[in-house]
Amino acid sequence: MCGWGGGGGGGGGGGTAPLTFDTAANVGDVVTITVDSVTANMIYANDQASIIFPFSPSTGGEPTDNTCATLTRKFFMSETEVTNALMVKVLQWAYDNDKFSTTVGDPNGLNSTTVKHGGKQLLDLSNGDMKISYNTETNKFSVTAGYEDHPVVCVTWYGVIMFCNWLTEMRDGNTANVVYTNIDTTWEHEETGIDDNKTGYRLPSSEEWEYAARYIGTTEPTEENLASEYVARGLREGHETLTEGYYWTPGNYASGAIKENNPFNLNETRLVGWCKGDPGMGEGGDKLMPVGLKRVNQLGLYDMSGNVWELCSNLVTEGNSRVKRGGSWKYDDQNMSVGVGYTESPTFCSNNIGFRFARTQ
Repeated sequence: MCGWGGGGGGGGGGGTAPLTFDTAANVGDVVTITVDSVTANMIYANDQASIIFPFSPSTGGEPTDNTCATLTRKFFMSETEVTNALMVKVLQWAYDNDKFSTTVGDPNGLNSTTVKHGGKQLLDLSNGDMKISYNTETNKFSVTAGYEDHPVVCVTWYGVIMFCNWLTEMRDGNTANVVYTNIDTTWEHEETGIDDNKTGYRLPSSEEWEYAARYIGTTEPTEENLASEYVARGLREGHETLTEGYYWTPGNYASGAIKENNPFNLNETRLVGWCKGDPGMGEGGDKLMPVGLKRVNQLGLYDMSGNVWELCSNLVTEGNSRVKRGGSWKYDDQNMSVGVGYTESPTFCSNNIGFRFARTQ
């Protein structure tokens, strides 16, 4: 069976003039946004009104290639995971625009250890792995020197949602395109309203995330094992209803890899993502790394596999949790497979969970 809903796929890259979200026309086009002094690239991930692709619908199970999902929304995906530098700019804007109360007991309370909204913790500033701090004397957020380009971690699902809403309001100058609503002083995540048709910044759905991780394009792959193991319509467990003319990464590969995830191909996996035991992490062993150091995947996205787990928007009613995808620096390579997903409580935060953001065209 095929179902679900979301985004799409297509052709080539950008022109000489800077592209905007409205003028991007081909998969791979890059739109650059500026947030105060920080820039971030967004990749046009889908230029089709509808596309059917292989999707592993279960969480915590083995990746599969014989089930599928349909995406019906054109969308962009951030080129990298959200960095500390970008998060600080959005948090500072939120403070400067009265989104916080310095009475820490308030639903939107803020101090040197607590950042709340709607009564929910957004970030854990007291965690030793958190490289963002808030100074109660200067009322300024800052990043520990040298960690500006590391993914933000120790952030909850609630924190990610407020980042997206505040980034939208910050850049648009109003709340007309804010995606997430029903956020009150006693915020419960399952009550959150989500309108993915709006053009504000948002989390990708699990379907959009897997599409972007699996996407190869309309040219048949010719490299290494991928040349004989890619998935397509009616080919190697590819569903008969997959959109014809597109090629997809097998579910047991890392995103952008050209060999399967297994001990014999671990070096290939490590070309595209940071996972446990990577010698490139240097002295001290396993640790979080800056974004964008590994090879991009076929869409031009960095770190879709590894470095940090990436939160998605999807609510899993069993367990009342949210989906995370992609594996991390703290886990072995098997968790980096594009068809693997797990769930997490929206209040949970960790030194190996972060996110990237999306935007509907």
